[in-house]
Amino acid sequence: MIAKIQGILTGIEKDTALVEINGITYGIFVTAAVSERLTTSGKIGQDVVFHTLEYIEGNPVMGNLVPRLVGFPNKTDLDFFSMLTTVQGLGVKRALRALTVPVKDVARAIELNDVASLKKLPEIGGKTAQKIIVELKGKTARFALLREDDVDATAQSVRIEDELHSDALEILRQLQYSESEAETLINETLKNRPDLITAEDLIQDIFKRKMG
Repeated sequence: MIAKIQGILTGIEKDTALVEINGITYGIFVTAAVSERLTTSGKIGQDVVFHTLEYIEGNPVMGNLVPRLVGFPNKTDLDFFSMLTTVQGLGVKRALRALTVPVKDVARAIELNDVASLKKLPEIGGKTAQKIIVELKGKTARFALLREDDVDATAQSVRIEDELHSDALEILRQLQYSESEAETLINETLKNRPDLITAEDLIQDIFKRKMG
């Protein structure tokens, strides 16, 4: 399984990023949001990293099976995409076409029961939007908290014994929060909600407080 690819981005062709590694060019399917971000940020001709997911496209009965790669610049977006494809009836290609906006915007719509926003996405009608919310609400809060700006995450490390605190801190680090920001969010939340027992519940509560 190919989990990550690093090479020179030689171009973007529709929904495919072309990455050259040692004279071999790989075609990696990307979302419209990722394609636009790579193009406007001037990444073509530069070294890039894609966290990837492999899948097989085709009909096994017809014997026409083709291996494909889907890629995202960060592991968090890939994790969200993998979760999205678990929704019944929403396969890889359909989910790729649907993600025309940043992952955090889709996650927020899910957590806020915002059917109208989800319906605006390609491939997502009213019924599918409701199905996505039913199946994923409560699981995507950490993606809704994702920060797109670069944050200095080199703050002094703090030794944490509590597993809940430690797990939540790691999630917020992955979402590009500095350690000091993450500590503040976690401590404030636990002060008001000492009953929380899982990191997912803690992240969910942080999301609700930020959106409130």
